[in-house]
Amino acid sequence: MNLAQLRYFVAVARNKSLSRAASDLHISQPALTRQIKLLESELGGGLLQRHARGVSVTDLGQILLERAERQLRDFEQLRSDVADASIAPSGRLRIGCPPSLSTFLLTRPLKTFMQTHPKVIVEVRESISDDLWKAVLHDRLDIAIVSATGLETSRHFLSEILFDEPIWMFGPRRARGWPASQSLDGLPLILTHSNNAARDAVERDMRRAGHEIKIVAETDSPRLMIEMIKAGVGYTIAPYLTFFRQLRTRELSGRPLKRLTVERTLIHRNDRSASKAMRLFAELLRPEIELACKEIAKAKS
Repeated sequence: MNLAQLRYFVAVARNKSLSRAASDLHISQPALTRQIKLLESELGGGLLQRHARGVSVTDLGQILLERAERQLRDFEQLRSDVADASIAPSGRLRIGCPPSLSTFLLTRPLKTFMQTHPKVIVEVRESISDDLWKAVLHDRLDIAIVSATGLETSRHFLSEILFDEPIWMFGPRRARGWPASQSLDGLPLILTHSNNAARDAVERDMRRAGHEIKIVAETDSPRLMIEMIKAGVGYTIAPYLTFFRQLRTRELSGRPLKRLTVERTLIHRNDRSASKAMRLFAELLRPEIELACKEIAKAKS
């Protein structure tokens, strides 16, 4: 048994398919099948149950999967720790951020980081917080900025609260008669899909008031939201920094929704130390976080 075989088995178990795992691993399916059979022969039992939809792990396979994932994580941590001892960081840095914050927070730090540390390959994923913290939990991201709301598995993370961001309503440039949060009933809204922190906060507020939200469109694209608002399709509800630049240029108008905020938090797994690349990037984020706090303070004044 070796690390390559463990990596192959974990890939099959995660994909629940030999063909998809072979594609991810860039090896042929017969070669992958042969390695799995060698493992089964060495361990004295079947690891996979084959069926029409693919494969699933047996009881023996589940035991191996849990141990193999831990061994592979430990090996990656060892490799990361050794790489950290070198002068220049290398490898990959996988960063997650909600679309509403990525342009504001990540643009300058990413440019500086990539210019300063060219040996590090940077991957950036934009998604809702629910997807991002799960990606960190399952080792598909190294670090992520998320909304703390719904962070059910916080015991698995080291987290740092960055700031509380107020939720605003945004509308066309000449919008009049802005309603209060309690009067959103019947207002045409363009919202992100469900499991979004800002949307969830507003929906909870509306339920407490006994009102329903009239959703006319759903999209996770801030750019498309802007164009739909300008076209008169409706209003949107989003954290302030999502569209604060459009407020400055008077492309949109807006107002805060009383008492409604989302808490922005930086997370990574607590069962491994932060890599050198993670630490360096986090330091580059500090000025952007300070700027975000200043912009939020201006919005409140």
